[in-house]
Amino acid sequence: MTNKNQTTKDKNHKTKKRRKGRLLLFAATLFLVLLVTVIAFRLFGSVDMVSSDISSPASTDPTDTTVSQTTQSKSTTSQTTIQKSETTTSTKTPGKHYIQPAGADWNLKLVNKWNPLDKNYKQPLVTYLGDNKFDSRAIDKLKALVNAGKAYNIRVASLYRTHELQTSLFERQVKREMAKGHSRSKAEELAATEVARPGTSEHNLGLAADFLFERYSSLETAYEKTEAYSWMLEHCADYGFILRFPKNKQSITGVIFEPWHYRYVGEQAAKEIMSRGITLEEYLQEKGK
Repeated sequence: MTNKNQTTKDKNHKTKKRRKGRLLLFAATLFLVLLVTVIAFRLFGSVDMVSSDISSPASTDPTDTTVSQTTQSKSTTSQTTIQKSETTTSTKTPGKHYIQPAGADWNLKLVNKWNPLDKNYKQPLVTYLGDNKFDSRAIDKLKALVNAGKAYNIRVASLYRTHELQTSLFERQVKREMAKGHSRSKAEELAATEVARPGTSEHNLGLAADFLFERYSSLETAYEKTEAYSWMLEHCADYGFILRFPKNKQSITGVIFEPWHYRYVGEQAAKEIMSRGITLEEYLQEKGK
């Protein structure tokens, strides 16, 4: 009996020792973990895990993908619409200078500082009154207009000009502006509103005519106060001519008001342009010619 009790005691003792050993091992392990954590904290400081430090996993929700695609589609459509709107607006906005496409009819050929005349352009010229020349396809209309205006002493002052003559006239005007104290660049800018740069004058085309009216012997804006000018406005289109540079149209034509400068465009175009009070640029842009 005594031996059995002793054996039981020994077993209980061993069990207690094992439990105590496990507790000590656990405590030691926990202590080591805490110790390592403290050391790491002191060495590296705290670490903040913000969204930018973590890669977001791809969404597996098909609804998210659909919404995203729909949003992108709407955005693209909106941008396309805006771009189309801007393109349409810029094309039709008043003040935008018309660039004539190639292949225009000879009588509707546009020549200005935005549409310079090709140096190789050849027109059929015929002599008219001394050294003056004009396009042979419209010379009869010019003669008819001058003849009809005899009562107002309407006569030709200038017709076709060579590139060299236009250069000389432009340079003369530049010098006049420089004499007023303007720089060369400013003088050229101002001169171009009165005398076209070489290659940009309708006189180089051979379809433009400067006229003298009544008692005047030089080209003056005072023409607009004469009966001759009123007659020209009313009848020039009957012969295919238009007042080329009307008043208050400089932003479109690039040239100041010139009551003496007329251009042959043909009767059909002339009658519409004059009856509506528009410029050749506006007419051509509307017609797409």
